[in-house]
Amino acid sequence: MQHGQGHYLKLEWQGEARRILVHDPPGAAGEELPLVVALHGTGGTARIMASLSGLSRLADERGFRVAYPEALGEAGSEDPERGSAWNAGPGLGCPLHPGTDDVAFLTAAVGRVGRHAPVDPQRCFVAGFSNGARMAYRLALEAPWVAAIATVAGSPVWGPAPVRPVPTLAFHGTEDRHIPYGGGVGPRGRRLPALAAPEAAARWAALMGCGGAPVRDTLDAHRLDLWSGGGCDVGLWTVAGMGHAWPGGRRYAPDADPPVADLSASHLIWAFFEAHPLEAP
Repeated sequence: MQHGQGHYLKLEWQGEARRILVHDPPGAAGEELPLVVALHGTGGTARIMASLSGLSRLADERGFRVAYPEALGEAGSEDPERGSAWNAGPGLGCPLHPGTDDVAFLTAAVGRVGRHAPVDPQRCFVAGFSNGARMAYRLALEAPWVAAIATVAGSPVWGPAPVRPVPTLAFHGTEDRHIPYGGGVGPRGRRLPALAAPEAAARWAALMGCGGAPVRDTLDAHRLDLWSGGGCDVGLWTVAGMGHAWPGGRRYAPDADPPVADLSASHLIWAFFEAHPLEAP
C-alpha cells in the first residue's frame, strides 16, 4: 500500500495484523541495499518515527532502505498502560499485550522486507528512539542478524553477552526528563530507574568487550566518548542542553522537547553503520 514516506507492508504475527512502513530510495527496485530498522518510542507510529528522524531523506541521499515497524498498543498515547510500545523487557512494553515477542516479530519483519526488496544480510542495522532505543539494545543481545545499533534517548536493557559484540552509538540529552541523563526516574517517563548515561555506556561497552577508558572528542558543546576493543566500538554522544528528542530531527509531538539543530544524529548514525557491517561468513 502506498503512503507518503513509502509502502506499508502487512505481516500477520501471533494472531495480530502488524504493519511495517518501508522507504526505498528512488530507482532502487530490485537492488540489494543495506537496511535500517527504525523503532519508534512509546505511543509512536511509523510515520512519527520517519518524521522525527529524517532517515528517509538520508536514505535517498546515501542509498539504503528504511523499515519502520509499528508496535502493538494505542498509537499517539504516551500512557505507559496503553500506548504502543516495544516489549523490550519487564515494564517496558504495552501492558495490553504482555506476551508479545518483539524480538521474533522484528526478525520476521526483516524477512518480510526482504521479500519486498533485496536486503544486504551483512548490513542490517537498528536505530531506535526512547522505548525503541531500549528495544534496539535488546535486539543487540538476542538477534544475530543485527550488525550494529544506534540509540537515541534510551537506556540499555541487560542480559548475557551476545554471541558477538555489537557496535553501538548512543545519543542522550543532558536535560532529558523521561530517561534522565543523570540516572534515576524521570518526571515524564516510565517509573523505572535507569543508570546514568555515562555509567550505562561504560557498562554496555564492557559487555561488548571494549575495555579501558573511552577516547573523548567534542563538537561545539556536545561530546563523544568512544570505547573500542575486540573489533567493536561503543560511543556515547552527550547532547548538551537537549531533552527527550532526536538531535537534528523534529519534535515527535507539538509539546515534545525540541531537538538541537547543531548535531545530526541521523548523519552520524549512518556513518557509524557504514563503518560496521557484519563480517561475511
